Amino acid sequence: MLQDSIRTYMNNHIDLLFTYFNEFADTCIKNNYLDNFNRKSISIDFSSKSRQGDISSNFYLVAIKKISDKQFNLKDELLSGIHNLAFIDKCEISKNGFININIKKKFLIEQIQYLLNEQTQFGKSNEGNGKKVNVEFVSANPTGPVTVAHMRGAVLGDVISSLLSNTGHQVTREYYVNNAGSQIDILGKSLFKRYLELHGEKVELNSNEYPGEYLIDIAKLIKKKDGDKWLNYDSIDREEYFKDFAVKYLIEFIEKDLMLLNIKFDKFSFEKDIVNSSIINDLFNILDKKNLLYNGILEKPKGDDSEDWEPREQLLFKSSSILDDQDRAFKKSNGEWTYFANDAAYHLDKYNREFNKLINIWGADHVGYIPRMKSVLKTIANKDDYLEIVTCQIVRLIKNNKILKMSKREGNFITLQEVYNQVGKDPLRYFMVSTKSETSMDFDLNKVIEKNKDNSVFYCQYAYARASSVINKAEDLGIDIKSFNNFDEIIKYLTKDEIEIILKLLSYPYIVKLASNAREPHRLTNFIEDVSASFHSFWNKGKENESLRFIDENNIIKTQTKLIWLQSMRLVFENIFNIIGIDYHETM
Repeated sequence: MLQDSIRTYMNNHIDLLFTYFNEFADTCIKNNYLDNFNRKSISIDFSSKSRQGDISSNFYLVAIKKISDKQFNLKDELLSGIHNLAFIDKCEISKNGFININIKKKFLIEQIQYLLNEQTQFGKSNEGNGKKVNVEFVSANPTGPVTVAHMRGAVLGDVISSLLSNTGHQVTREYYVNNAGSQIDILGKSLFKRYLELHGEKVELNSNEYPGEYLIDIAKLIKKKDGDKWLNYDSIDREEYFKDFAVKYLIEFIEKDLMLLNIKFDKFSFEKDIVNSSIINDLFNILDKKNLLYNGILEKPKGDDSEDWEPREQLLFKSSSILDDQDRAFKKSNGEWTYFANDAAYHLDKYNREFNKLINIWGADHVGYIPRMKSVLKTIANKDDYLEIVTCQIVRLIKNNKILKMSKREGNFITLQEVYNQVGKDPLRYFMVSTKSETSMDFDLNKVIEKNKDNSVFYCQYAYARASSVINKAEDLGIDIKSFNNFDEIIKYLTKDEIEIILKLLSYPYIVKLASNAREPHRLTNFIEDVSASFHSFWNKGKENESLRFIDENNIIKTQTKLIWLQSMRLVFENIFNIIGIDYHETM
């Protein structure tokens, strides 16, 4: 059995080193040795090929420029402190000023034991301390099926939610349904025309109406249920019925579409409920008490060349006095609340539900909307960072080297289901979070299903399958690690390449924390691709050098040593795959 009593570390070696650097800087600042020192400039290199040692850092380079007491010997004090850390084997400062560190091999083995014991818990932390976080994403207008335009935000929101859960937060995944306003009015009218069409009447859709065939399917449901009841039923009741019927059906449709990617929401909130509640009056009172509402006239919007625009007095929110570049309309000139007011009231509702943090995933086309919403939430919560907006750029769909163009209004959009049918869940989920969300993305339908090293998701899943094949083959030969107790001997069987892979695996908890704090899931995909590349490279060396092969029937301990880190790699990969939401396979 694996040792029951092993030395466990609450932090990985990278966190431990960062902690030391920060504490060292605190002491130096307190004793007036350092002045104007910026901790954010500290970096630790644990993965690049150019680094010297197991870890290198720029701490000395940064700190030496901020020395205020010339009598203080920074170099000697720093090296002395690092050498006193229990997990450090060797440390030196190179001529170019970088600190190069080697980790004790005993520490690495203890950490591998810890990883094997933790299994699915490895990398998880209580960083969030149980704080309640609301992550709102997708929130596409329920005017049609989920399209490729929503894919990236959908997966991004879901994976960020998983990252937060893995770092000790209580997460609520939420979808805000915009079932009020002009777009829903147009949706209801478009559906009624399709209903008329099914009863033999000739109809013509206006340029701003929805031509998609999905409305014909919904109209058929109404006809089956109500017959010709609505043909001569010209009233507000009919308009509301068609709007509500369309929204209900389309939300169910959207839920089913998102389930293809295994995306589930904890809560759906509806704009109509917000409009019909008293919460917008509560918001009005909050802003009014702080003298942030007034009657005024906005300037003509930039880029509006229409000749019929005329200035109108309306209720305005003083967002320019907080974080915005101009004030915003809170009520229309006809006395109706604006969409912004309804949206702000919805965020007040989330605040009232006592979330510690709100995170919204928005498309890049909403960037101009961010300052006004942050202004409202800063007023409500009295915090600058209570509302966080993560933006994601568009995804261009490519097939046969051609960009596929689409427009929901023109009815030639491409649905999530169509893309899913072509490539499946795993490539969709993986590639949607494989680059920084602020950069635009090309999604090539041909390339993401290829089974080669240029396809990242296949490359990583194949690494897992290869590791599994070795473990399964060893078990067939009667070799496993269930009764392994020779951890002190492991190090003499490990090659430099294997130690490098182990170092990477042990940095995983730090990567998870970084990805969660920065809301950047692509840090996980970068990490797993890096480990996969090192693994495949080592595998290929074994083809030419028999001594590097994983299984040696004549040396059981050597074989078990390799099984130990292979199983560690599988556990780390499983944890990453679970966060990203993709499958892992024993064979491929």
